[in-house]
Amino acid sequence: MDKDLQALQEVRDLMLRARVAANELSAMDPRNAWEIAHKVGPALLPRAQYYAQQAVAETNIGRVEDKVLKNSIACERTLQEYGAAPMGGVRRDEAKQLIEIGRPAGVVVALSNSTSPVATIIFKAIIALLTRNAVVFSPHPVALNVCGEAVDELHELGIRFGAPANWIQMQRTPTLAATDAMMRHELTDLIVATGGTPMVRSAYRSGNPTIGVGSGNTPIYVDSTANTAAAGAQIVDGKHFDFGSACTSPSVALVHQDVLKPTLQAMADSGAHICTPQQSQAVTDYVYPNGGFNAKVVGRSPQAIAAGAGFDVPQDCRTLVCAFQPSPEHVMFKEKLSPVLGLVCVQGIDDAIDMARYMLRRGGAGHTSGIHSTCERQAVYWAGALDYYRVVVNGITTNGATGTDTGLPYTFTVGTGYAGKSSMGVNMGAEPWIDYKRVAFPLSQSEGTGRGSVTDLSGASVRQIIREEIAAMQEQR
Repeated sequence: MDKDLQALQEVRDLMLRARVAANELSAMDPRNAWEIAHKVGPALLPRAQYYAQQAVAETNIGRVEDKVLKNSIACERTLQEYGAAPMGGVRRDEAKQLIEIGRPAGVVVALSNSTSPVATIIFKAIIALLTRNAVVFSPHPVALNVCGEAVDELHELGIRFGAPANWIQMQRTPTLAATDAMMRHELTDLIVATGGTPMVRSAYRSGNPTIGVGSGNTPIYVDSTANTAAAGAQIVDGKHFDFGSACTSPSVALVHQDVLKPTLQAMADSGAHICTPQQSQAVTDYVYPNGGFNAKVVGRSPQAIAAGAGFDVPQDCRTLVCAFQPSPEHVMFKEKLSPVLGLVCVQGIDDAIDMARYMLRRGGAGHTSGIHSTCERQAVYWAGALDYYRVVVNGITTNGATGTDTGLPYTFTVGTGYAGKSSMGVNMGAEPWIDYKRVAFPLSQSEGTGRGSVTDLSGASVRQIIREEIAAMQEQR
């Protein structure tokens, strides 16, 4: 059997096994699933460094120490943020006279990216357990081996703690045709697409319910009131993290002319190499050959990128800063996924907004932006003028936009909303993996109807309702 036919047969087998697992999970008490998730996450935590090392070795993307942090956060924070109580059972709203019965999606097809391959899998796997869904991953081919090892270990841990067989699976031959067939498969109940724009668009064309995200391309405005020492350091820190491979990483710094010099000095003090005009052009040509994008720069070190552009930088260099003269179609307004930071000197916030709109033409709509300012009104003005759904103020966008150190919901899947052609504009958590059936009783009291029906519904009778509903659901399938 040739590779394409083998891949398609694999999809059929994966989906049939996933349906059996999904039925078992849907019949499980939500508390049992909650307990399994709370055992799997801590059990995998000691392996965070191993999987970080394996991911960097296989993909050549990013920094081991930063991927350790991502993997650890996925193991711990997912449970802290979304695992406070069992999900998807029965809940009631006395004031509105509603009873809600949570129904898992069923079989979830999840796409995983190349830049955070294992952390994304851990995050979605724990959510799958919390919400009682079976999940089938389609990994990025450059991270196939490390993803397969992580899925196998998660599967074994889940079974050890009480999950059904095949609660988590993965394509071992992820061809484009096979992945497309899996997304379109009649047994697919939900697609959660984290990856490149072409694959996300393909997911939306599948005809199955899809939660997709878009690419990032983050502008950072430093206004005349900013604390330039903090702004310069934080921009460099965000750009250096995992060698700029995160979609929330700064892409272009738009610096007010009055604070350009101190901001550049702060960047240099924080380990940035401020490129000469000739070096900036060389980096631009290397990152965007003939106006395209050189995928070999994704998550590579600044030393490697500088060498590719024909010059050397010190071993302690953390970021390459390339100032350029803006024009609407300049390639430096594109996403970079590397420790290369574009820089434009602007005259004020309206000029900065114009530059950010140039960036929106090249990608990143609905994703992330940042601003450094001591004026709250200026931050709100910036946010209101641009189609970015996350605006990190006086912080590091790389982690702030994903909720690591801000009040935003923590996630590894950043929705880009209507602006980014996405079905959701918020940071994805666990709720979209569950549908709630709502039983509505009359709010007004009249003889023979009303509140008594809700109050008298005991836990035992509700569980019976759920069992009967699940049985009917399984028969239909």
